Amino acid sequence: MIKIAATIGTPDLRTEPLALYSGDVATAVRKVSALGYDGVEFMMRDPAQLNGMQLRRWLDEHGLQLAAICTGHVYGEDGLGLVSPDVQVCRQAMQRMKSIVDFAAAYFEPGTIVTIGRSRGPGYPNDPDRSLAEMEAAFGELADYAAPRRIRLVLEPINVHQARYIHTTQEGIAMVRQLNRPNFGLMLDVYHMNIEDANIYDSFREADGLCWFVHLADNNRHWPGSAHLDFEQIVRVLNEIGYSGYVSTEILPWPDPDTAARATIESLRRYIPGRTR
Repeated sequence: MIKIAATIGTPDLRTEPLALYSGDVATAVRKVSALGYDGVEFMMRDPAQLNGMQLRRWLDEHGLQLAAICTGHVYGEDGLGLVSPDVQVCRQAMQRMKSIVDFAAAYFEPGTIVTIGRSRGPGYPNDPDRSLAEMEAAFGELADYAAPRRIRLVLEPINVHQARYIHTTQEGIAMVRQLNRPNFGLMLDVYHMNIEDANIYDSFREADGLCWFVHLADNNRHWPGSAHLDFEQIVRVLNEIGYSGYVSTEILPWPDPDTAARATIESLRRYIPGRTR
């Protein structure tokens, strides 16, 4: 059964994330549990600044699981990417990503997902062959580090306006298959798919078995159902391919966090059954 996660930015973030709530995790967890969410996706940049035991306790107290850790702010705030012309930046990025893997393994369930989106880095301008080769090597190193710690990694294709390489679902599939690690899969975000892919539904079908995590946002980056994407059909295709992971929302908290959180769950519960309390 598909499960729904709420995005929450952790207190180490210095800029506003694309999340329903940020900062006050205890209050956010209480609110999303009351609304009927199944889990939480934490957006973080530096786990050294966080109390993992306390985060886990808040989730347990409200019957929520950690669906994933989103690492976009590692690049967005600190400029750390796994592949870039600056070797020192790459080293620091790998260290930071490994620290997030360690954090996930220490405090959360085996199989917890850590995402690789913008944290893959910009690569090299006008040199796709070198960029993709070094990304493959970096992803392999990180996957091999995460495997004995029982953490899964997912690669997110990102649209051309926000990333230099790996834009389409098909490019993401190619990288996952080429890397060929049992703990390395794909994350698909319908906001990016709507920009880059020829057909969102066919892309999900192509990614059958490789897609382990999904972001849902309408084409305006607001809550699902606020604009023109067909979430009934998206969920129908996810069910068709037997997807049973989490869907989460990387959205602007518009018009305010409480309204966005309520509108999101009410919209998605039209197509995804809720949990029994």
